[in-house]
Amino acid sequence: MFRMNWGRQVRITARRTRRKSDKMIKTNILLGNSYIKSHIPTTKTYSHSTLHLMLAKYGMVYIKPKNGSLGRGVIRVTKKNGEYSSHVDRTIVTYTNFESLIQALARHIKGETYIVQKGIYSLRYGGRLFDFRVVVQRSPAGGFEVTGIAGRISQRGRVVSNGGSGGAVGTIDSLLSPRQQRIVIPQIEKLSLAVMHQVRKHFKGQNEIGIDIAIDHHLRPWIVEFNTHPDHRMFVIMRDRVMLARIIHYGARYGKRYRLNIY
Repeated sequence: MFRMNWGRQVRITARRTRRKSDKMIKTNILLGNSYIKSHIPTTKTYSHSTLHLMLAKYGMVYIKPKNGSLGRGVIRVTKKNGEYSSHVDRTIVTYTNFESLIQALARHIKGETYIVQKGIYSLRYGGRLFDFRVVVQRSPAGGFEVTGIAGRISQRGRVVSNGGSGGAVGTIDSLLSPRQQRIVIPQIEKLSLAVMHQVRKHFKGQNEIGIDIAIDHHLRPWIVEFNTHPDHRMFVIMRDRVMLARIIHYGARYGKRYRLNIY
């Protein structure tokens, strides 16, 4: 089961400090743990030379605003057979040389600070990219638990799965076979709890996070990023009453209030 266009149904705003929204700062926090580090795609501050080197090494990268959110401004760039291509929204443009690519990217970047991240060839659903949003919260008993997992499915032809870009929401059962679930879910849960504990070393009062995790064709999880103010509306759209009730109950125990109702 999956439900379309969750990003258009509920609008919320959240205040974030620049430190908590800076993708390089958050990446460096996670790199401090050797286990987590092995599940993080190589991520660097954008420059022409960095892009050139990473394309030569990986063949595909994602360029993202350093402080961006909701998938806005994300560009996928590939190199194949000596040619380059950029994929923005639903538009793919091919360039015969690196200089032409750089000139085109400059029109999108417009002087802002961006990062470059190794591209992950992740699993697909009906030809669409998908990843998982994992919610980790402080439990009433005082520890931390994974309280929610939802699939985020990209709109056809787009390179991001965010609801703001027309993405859909799917259940684990709809996206992974029983065999894949037996392999993937324990890895996701172990990795997500490790991320929570690592984040709390730097953000002491953090009681919940959302982690976006992609799964490659070898069923290895990769951390796309984590969010210190996770958006739980996808669980409303998925209509998982048990999962949603747990998220709301746990949040209430540390003072969070959500406007989340299954309609």
